[in-house]
Amino acid sequence: MQLMDCHLHIAALNQRDLELMALANIKAVVAHIAEPDAATNIKSEDTFSFVDRMLNFHTWRAAKYCIDVHVCACVSMVAVPIDWQVALERLPACVARPEIVGMGEVGLEPNSITCPDLAIQEKILRGQLDIARDCNKPIIFHTPLTDKPKWVDRYRGMIEEHGLDPDKVIIDHVDPTDVTQVTDLGYWAAISVQPFRKVRAIDAAEMVRAGDARRILVDSDCGLPESDSLAIPRTALELRRLGVADETIHQVLWHNPRKAYSLP
Repeated sequence: MQLMDCHLHIAALNQRDLELMALANIKAVVAHIAEPDAATNIKSEDTFSFVDRMLNFHTWRAAKYCIDVHVCACVSMVAVPIDWQVALERLPACVARPEIVGMGEVGLEPNSITCPDLAIQEKILRGQLDIARDCNKPIIFHTPLTDKPKWVDRYRGMIEEHGLDPDKVIIDHVDPTDVTQVTDLGYWAAISVQPFRKVRAIDAAEMVRAGDARRILVDSDCGLPESDSLAIPRTALELRRLGVADETIHQVLWHNPRKAYSLP
């Protein structure tokens, strides 16, 4: 069974991770913006250099393990450049490139070190909503660790104000408190199976079994916090243990991400 990890930060993966993922039949990943090498005082050029590095070096690195890398670009809430206005001016041309499959991950994060001001974060987010709408690309929202239904409702208001197509919206890091809320709105609900987030493969499997499997994605969100590069195959195993049909497992872990990201 082919599997896809539809949200990770590929710079955090070493060769051993890539080898294990390939052995577990992960055929494709979607790589999102993460922190550039600079922890603070990030400049807009750092953001776009990071995108180019994903498109070139990290895509080449994963290809040696027969893993396709699809790349997203954005101004991330945890890596806000000091000249973020310049980044927003450059972003439409970047996102319009055919090799960029979506915008992610965007959103709000009250614990951001690079931009703790949520009012500025919202300005940046709203600018990116317009770019995603005009480019007709999927947009992937980060949700903070707590009070997830509150954040989803806040995003919903902005999504409707900016006229985004619900089918192009992915709300990530959902948990049992908001997964149904997200799918009922017509968005894609993405579950991040990650030790840092205290979400296990069995937790994801139970959410899939109880929810609308037609609108659910599963990812590892592999990055700097404690993560698991085998989160997707572990979830596939737990789904089998729960008696979920292989057809449904393949839909959630392969077909759904391809559809959500409009991948060929």
